[in-house]
Amino acid sequence: MARLFVTDINLNKNELQNARIQGLASAPTGAVNGQIYYDTSNNTMYYYNGLASPNGPWVAMNASQEVIQDIIGASVEGGVGLTRTYVDSTGITTIDLDNTAVTPGSYGSTTQIPTFTVDAQGRLTAAGTVNVATVLSIAAESGTTDTVNLLTDTLTFAAGEGIDTTVTNNTITIAGEDASTTNKGVASFADADFTVTSGAVAIKNVNLGTQTTGNYIATIAGTANEIEVTGSGSETAAVTIGLPNDVTITNNLNVGGNLNVTGTINSVNTTQVNIVDNKINLNTDFTGTPTADAGIRVERGDSADVEILWNETNDNWTLTNDGTNYHAITRKFTQAVGNGSLTQIPVTHNLGTRTVTVQVYDSATYDTVECDVVRTSTSVVTLGFTVAPASGAYTVVIVG
Repeated sequence: MARLFVTDINLNKNELQNARIQGLASAPTGAVNGQIYYDTSNNTMYYYNGLASPNGPWVAMNASQEVIQDIIGASVEGGVGLTRTYVDSTGITTIDLDNTAVTPGSYGSTTQIPTFTVDAQGRLTAAGTVNVATVLSIAAESGTTDTVNLLTDTLTFAAGEGIDTTVTNNTITIAGEDASTTNKGVASFADADFTVTSGAVAIKNVNLGTQTTGNYIATIAGTANEIEVTGSGSETAAVTIGLPNDVTITNNLNVGGNLNVTGTINSVNTTQVNIVDNKINLNTDFTGTPTADAGIRVERGDSADVEILWNETNDNWTLTNDGTNYHAITRKFTQAVGNGSLTQIPVTHNLGTRTVTVQVYDSATYDTVECDVVRTSTSVVTLGFTVAPASGAYTVVIVG
């Protein structure tokens, strides 16, 4: 089944790839200028120009392969550093890179390496040589200097007391060892616990609040409307703990014995909430410009929660199936279009957004129809047709 297009298709200068022209055993009727088809009876492509015979109306679009190959072969030339070869018998054009001789000079010397110049075509030409450093000078802290011949001598690094030396992948690492009871090494001290003066280490005073561990309690504080505390934790202070006259429990309350209530009991069924009213109002105490999101969330234990949420920033209902990614809940508008005269048909959907998906189908066959779609405003889309559709011929569905 072919899809019906009722408007021009603009590829915006992009390629039409892997396309196939319609194949027919004879020329189609009712053709328009520029129409093309592939004749399967003689394997020839034709285009329509509307002229009388012998120059029309259908003109073959064939040419000799040899002529095309010769034209291509004559149109290609080799630039600087390139050679073009065309073989008429095969119709093949070959582009080769010119050979370039490179003189390496004294390449391989232990004391010199060659240098080269590169021209605009990427060709190398020997330019000269440069010397390679072969002697390393090492200055000691005492002021003496020693030299090492990198070609003949062996350079050795020896570790001293408390010093480690390692060589890995031509990298020499010199580092101090950790101090121990048998090794001087390099020791570090936390300035909160120790002081070091001229190498002498002294322990600071021990502060119970910051430098102790175990069961020491720094501060005992109550929770508003749940626990009252008089006094604060310290080494000798007394602390009094009790309940206020009005107690608020924000989480679960488990009672092992009897629960006696003199006021009103408000209970919630453990499996469901039964509400007689037909509407639920959220955020009822809020006044002024709305800022808070609101919704209904389902707790799912070890799995991610799900939620239906009104997004106050974007002014739309959203939905999440993983508790993290929220997506707008789409709405649908549908309407029959066409009156036999209009080719540009505005459709008012009042969805309040330009972010809508628009699809048009034939009202009788239900086949998809391709037409121009312009999202004119947040409440209107305009459908464009080359020929005005009949009354109610098409149906538009807008989702957003």
